[in-house]
Amino acid sequence: MNITENCLIYLQTKEWSKLNQLLSDENNCRELATDPIFSVFEMNLINEVKRYENDGDENLSIVLARIFQLNHNLGVLKLSENCVLEIAEYLFQKHPSEQYAKILTENTQAQEFLKNKNSERTEKIEKTILASNLNVEIGNSGELDFSKSIFNSPQEKELYLASKRILKNEIILPNIALSSIINSKIIELLENKTKSFFFKSTLDLCIVDSDTFKPKFFIELDSSWHDKPKQIENDIMKNEIFEKAGMELHRLRKKENKSMDEIFELYIKKNYVC
Repeated sequence: MNITENCLIYLQTKEWSKLNQLLSDENNCRELATDPIFSVFEMNLINEVKRYENDGDENLSIVLARIFQLNHNLGVLKLSENCVLEIAEYLFQKHPSEQYAKILTENTQAQEFLKNKNSERTEKIEKTILASNLNVEIGNSGELDFSKSIFNSPQEKELYLASKRILKNEIILPNIALSSIINSKIIELLENKTKSFFFKSTLDLCIVDSDTFKPKFFIELDSSWHDKPKQIENDIMKNEIFEKAGMELHRLRKKENKSMDEIFELYIKKNYVC
C-alpha cells in the first residue's frame, strides 16, 4: 500500500493524528504529490473539510495547517486553488491569521481582519516612534508608559535602602513635597519668591516617626548640580524654609558614580535619634 492510499484511508477513517504523522515526512509528501491519484486525495480532502467545517477537532486543524504549509510555504504539494481556498477558509475560522486571510480575497470577514491588523501595525509603529522621541517606554498594555522611578539618582535609592535597613520601624519617604511635611502656614514668614518655591520643592528623604506620624529627620543630597548658580539660589531658599520651620536639614554631598551606601548608614546611625 503506497503513501496516497494510506492518506485516503486515514481521511476516510478520520485518523487525523496518523495522517499528520505521515505528512510530517517531506519525502512522503513528495511521493504523494507525484502520485497520479493525488487528485483523488485532494477531492476527498475538500469533501472532508466541508463535512467537518463546524467540527471542533483540533487534530483536523493541525493536519490542514500542515497541508497548507506544504503547499503555500514549502511548495511540496501542488493543490488546486479551490482546495487551498477551502483549507484557508476552514483554518481562518478556527484560528484567524494573516496568512489565511490574504488568500481569502472574497471573504469580507478575512479582509476586515487584515485591515484591522494593518491599522494595529501602523499604530504600533507610530507609538514606537513617539515613545522614542519622548524617551519613554511602551508598557505591557501597549500604551506609552509615563511612570518613572521615585528616585532621581542611584544615590537617592542607596540612601533610601540604607535608611530602611537601619530604621526598620520608621516610615521612610523619598522625594516628598515640602508642603507635605511642613505646615503651609509657614509662607506667612517667607518672601514671594520663596513662597512659590515652597510649593514646588521636594526633599530627597524624610524619616517619619511611626508613632506620631510626624516628620522627624530630613536629608538632602547635594551633587555637582548644586554648584550651579540657579541651584545654589534654590538651596538657600530651602535652607531658609527649614530654618524658619524649626527643622534641621541635613545636607550630604554625594560622590558622582560612587556607592555611598556605607557612608549613608554611618551618617544615619550617628545623627538620627530614635
